[in-house]
Amino acid sequence: MKGSEIRQKFLDYFEERGHKVVHSSPLLPANDPTLLFVNAGMNQFKDVFLGNDKRDYTRAASSQKCIRAGGKHNDLDEVGKTARHHTFFEMLGNFSFGDYFKEEAIDFAWDFLVNELGLEESRLWFTVFEGDEEVPADEEAERLWIKAGAKPERVLRFGKKDNFWQMGDTGPCGPCSEIHYFMGDDPDDPEKNRADLVNAEYGDENIEIWNLVFMQFDRSEDGKGGFTLTELPAPSVDTGMGLERISAVMQGVSSNYETDLIRPIIDRVATLAEKGDRSDVRVGSVPDLSDIYDTFDDRKKFACRVIADHARATAFAVADGILPGNQGRNNVLRKIMRRAIYHGRDHLGFDGPFFNDVCHFVVGEMRDAFPELEAQRGFIRRMVLLEEERFRNTLTEGSKRYSEKLGKADGNTYDPSSEDLFIEAAKLFDTFGYPRDLIRVRLEEQGIEFSEDEFDERFDNALNDLQASSAIGKTQQAEKINPIYAEILEKTGPNEFLGYETTNAEGSKVTALVKDDKLVDELNEGDEGLIVLDRTPFYAEAGGQVGDRGSLYASGVQISVRDTFAPIKGVILHKSSVARGTVRVGDELAASVFEDKRDATRRNHTATHLAHAALKEVLGSHVKQAGSVVAPNYLRFDFTHYQPMTETEIREIEDLVNKYILENEPVNTDLMPIEEAMRSGAVAMFGEKYGSEVRVLSVGDGKFSKELCGGTHVSATGDIGSFKITADEAIASGVRRIRAITGFDAFRRFREDELLIDRSLGVLKTQRDQLPNAIEKLYEDLKKARKEVEDLKLKIASGSMGGSANGDEARDVKGVKVLAKTVEDLDPSGMRHLSDTLMAKVKSGVVIIGRKADGKVSFIVRVSDDLTDRVKAGNIIREIAPIVGGKGGGKPDMAEGGGPEAEKLSEAIDASYHVIEKMLSE
Repeated sequence: MKGSEIRQKFLDYFEERGHKVVHSSPLLPANDPTLLFVNAGMNQFKDVFLGNDKRDYTRAASSQKCIRAGGKHNDLDEVGKTARHHTFFEMLGNFSFGDYFKEEAIDFAWDFLVNELGLEESRLWFTVFEGDEEVPADEEAERLWIKAGAKPERVLRFGKKDNFWQMGDTGPCGPCSEIHYFMGDDPDDPEKNRADLVNAEYGDENIEIWNLVFMQFDRSEDGKGGFTLTELPAPSVDTGMGLERISAVMQGVSSNYETDLIRPIIDRVATLAEKGDRSDVRVGSVPDLSDIYDTFDDRKKFACRVIADHARATAFAVADGILPGNQGRNNVLRKIMRRAIYHGRDHLGFDGPFFNDVCHFVVGEMRDAFPELEAQRGFIRRMVLLEEERFRNTLTEGSKRYSEKLGKADGNTYDPSSEDLFIEAAKLFDTFGYPRDLIRVRLEEQGIEFSEDEFDERFDNALNDLQASSAIGKTQQAEKINPIYAEILEKTGPNEFLGYETTNAEGSKVTALVKDDKLVDELNEGDEGLIVLDRTPFYAEAGGQVGDRGSLYASGVQISVRDTFAPIKGVILHKSSVARGTVRVGDELAASVFEDKRDATRRNHTATHLAHAALKEVLGSHVKQAGSVVAPNYLRFDFTHYQPMTETEIREIEDLVNKYILENEPVNTDLMPIEEAMRSGAVAMFGEKYGSEVRVLSVGDGKFSKELCGGTHVSATGDIGSFKITADEAIASGVRRIRAITGFDAFRRFREDELLIDRSLGVLKTQRDQLPNAIEKLYEDLKKARKEVEDLKLKIASGSMGGSANGDEARDVKGVKVLAKTVEDLDPSGMRHLSDTLMAKVKSGVVIIGRKADGKVSFIVRVSDDLTDRVKAGNIIREIAPIVGGKGGGKPDMAEGGGPEAEKLSEAIDASYHVIEKMLSE
């Protein structure tokens, strides 16, 4: 269902139920100095809720345009980074001004989501206010959700942070009820679709989609420094549901940016970015190709998302008369616009104006729902183009200076705690007019992050100092190269690599020796150091391929090479240990690479190229290399992709690679100018620097795989033997990693798997095709047996306490029953069950259980509800846990803790009686 259809369906639904459909108010708040922008559906009805305005209707529904940037509600820094943060969004809402209240609001919400939109009940969660000392729990809302059709276990209680709304310190307020939706693949998955993930601070699969606010009370000052609540004579309802979020739900996408509300704008940006001649940006002059964005790397995709979001905010704000400026909301809009322009210029390569085209495109996308956009189309474009030209002039010189002064800044070149960085930033702003908010954005991209408040304070201080004095020292940073390596290169020239043709060399001359970071004339037996040869077959680590290992030798000299690397081009260093004899500068040595390891590395390197090509073929052209390791015993390949591979995709990739292996395609290497190589379709590899002439590796005719590569490879694909993926995992957002093995390692893996299967068949006494069922049955039996064992342990623990199970052994401490015991053979879950049992028997009192396991102590403390005002479990645990060298804490009625000094468990248990006695005496 399209976003426009959801919007209309919502409005039609409530109009049919007696609601007045009210058009969105402008983003410029009317007579409300507390707001920079309209940021919620209820803003235009604020005076109605306060009783200061009367309308000719008591029920309303709207789709309100909102901006949250600047002020209390500021999502600007999160835009593009998460799936659901925006500066601009639409808020669907239904409102009751003293008309209906909780029952109708809940019935409407349930009916619309479940019956009109067809959402699965098993994916929905409902939250209500749990109550506190000021306001009782919202049991009415809880009951009404269950009455509407929700299962009781899917109605959850939360505190004021999540489920209580107030307009300010005084005025209308009341509990609210949120509706959350599980976005995961399988609603029957108990590990993901579970209660404790609702309102959790982590994870993105359980999202809030609708909030029902029940304006039930009026909070007023009581004249004694506090507040008092009174029931409103005509309680009201204010609800809000983000159109972008519910569209993501209905369209089955994980991100709001993938909905049809925003993705077309993203595609427009991507298309413009790919157009060679950007001088002509007339609407309709560039075809919108939806697959371009998918080929972008994460940095470009992020920029497209930011620009699309900011274009929506800009078009709507300008249409409503908010223009870029230097103060208040006008300055916030300027920040939004310039942030988008900056991302387009620096991340997508735009040379000229482009943002006005994107805003123009937004008008075309949204004009049906918001005709004010079409009415202001020409004005919007002119204003945005004017701001682009202004900012372009500012950025041109400012960006150049930023790159020179701060472009390489990180935690090493600038200590974020020092003021040097802010001095340079202030100079950029003061001298070249480079925007301060973009300085902060660029520093964040370089890994130097500050909160907005900290950045503004330190920036202002530096700016004041700069303007007060013209004598500010300059900080210069220079890239450092170990002078020893540069000295070696200057004295000996580049060494010759022989490893493409051979793994052995005779008469290689020692041109330099390094020990403890110093040039030396000799290395003696037992010494470790670096050896430089004029000619070597050893491959230095590069392009993901590990450095060779092997030996250097001569008469009376034996040297083990443990690694090979090249810190600068032309200097291959052999990390070595002298096993026998002495080696001197000028000596000649024979060099021999461990051939079996080199051969295995060759197999894995060529297999990496085939895997890269296969990933593109199976997953799509968006796949790009993001790193690799090619070792003798495995290969690792990092690539851009947005989701785990399916079993089918993994099989297809393996089949494709093994197909080329079995066809024994020749592996050809050609030397050519880099321009020619790129024109031929060769793929440049991640993290590599190339000279004017490059090696191009082609498999067969190069149609399947052709890459720039300086590594060592097999002569034909059949030499690889076989290829097997062993792992697929995520390592970063949008980046995945596969591990694979080839040749003998793949065969050994196959043989080991066969042995494991044969042994399993023997132990389980089953047939091969029944093995999964047999394992599943064994697992279920084991789970059942474990539960029985735990139940038995609990019974034994309860029984071993004799009368304590009935509370008879509890001590009387100032009139309070206190039962403190130690147990064995119970896991943490068992301890909790035991504490429940004993607490039920004691009824009123305190239960303390200590357990010794693996040389450590753990405690659980329970206090009956009637005593928590006098004795708090958390305070008890904080007193006894330090006795065993640990700590703990918890709630007044239950707390847990522990420590490493198991021998003091009895002492801690005994001390608990005195701790409680002291508390009762206070």
